[in-house]
Amino acid sequence: MNNRSNGASSSIRERILETALDEFYECGFHGATMRKIAKAAGCSAANVYNHFENKSELLVEILRRASDEQFTATRNALRKAGADPAEQWRAAVAAHALYTARNPRACLVANSELRYLGALDRKRVVGSRDAQEQLFIDIAEDAVAQGLFTLERVRQGVAAVLTMCAGIPLWFREDGPLTAQEVADDFAGYALNLVGYSR
Repeated sequence: MNNRSNGASSSIRERILETALDEFYECGFHGATMRKIAKAAGCSAANVYNHFENKSELLVEILRRASDEQFTATRNALRKAGADPAEQWRAAVAAHALYTARNPRACLVANSELRYLGALDRKRVVGSRDAQEQLFIDIAEDAVAQGLFTLERVRQGVAAVLTMCAGIPLWFREDGPLTAQEVADDFAGYALNLVGYSR
């Protein structure tokens, strides 16, 4: 297959994924069908099956990408944050919240439709999500050890912060009064308050 054919195939694959995300967002996993996805993507159902075996594989790819991208954004922010755990926490939460605000459909689908995947497919998705959660746990435990955070149950506190961020797509709008960056910065401040940060 030549480069032009590879490029065309990649373009079709990306269009299918984008259309599937729209369908999962609008109709949920059970409401979406491969036939509807194919029609909206402007290709045949057979073409969709050339790229993805079934709906679950489509959902896995969408969720895996979103999780990997959010994890990468968080790690990149941490690299720039320095050694202070409070600044690391602020940077990590802001990056996590910013990705959520800028990718609301993928994040909402990830949080609402993951439950429909079987155990094996879930394993393919949750690795980055678990690794990201562990990053937050490690930062918080370090901050508690240094007396910067007053948090008795670190894992519960981390879960509360991540759940708070997961709610952003339910209300945030690009044309609203706040930018995605302003929301991310606000949520980083809320997260510092939640863990009892003492300056």
